[in-house]
Amino acid sequence: FFLGAIKRKVELERGTEDTEYLQKVHTHVEGASNELKPDIIAYDAGTDILDGDPLGGLAISPQGIVKRDEIVFRAARSRRIPILMVTSGGYQRRTAWIIADSILNLHNLGLIDRELAASGAGN
Repeated sequence: FFLGAIKRKVELERGTEDTEYLQKVHTHVEGASNELKPDIIAYDAGTDILDGDPLGGLAISPQGIVKRDEIVFRAARSRRIPILMVTSGGYQRRTAWIIADSILNLHNLGLIDRELAASGAGN
């Protein structure tokens, strides 16, 4: 079902690091947002891209994951598009802390509101 809905294929080489990855995230989030003009964004914030993950094959730092989430949320917020974030993947003990750091960063930047996020009523 989802594969038929994917309009942008973004290929990454094994071992891709933060700079290239974040540039592609920014380019394609902006492009997809402008092309599709979605009413809502369902964002799968997977962490199997983390350097050292046994399945992901990429070499993204914890800071890169935090920045990736920030890019996605800034794009949604600037267009006033509600966003549903789910987490997935990530097969290392430190993954939970990285996700927590990312959510705290989004809150500190004013990209999510703690009360609304807890209730599921806002982005």
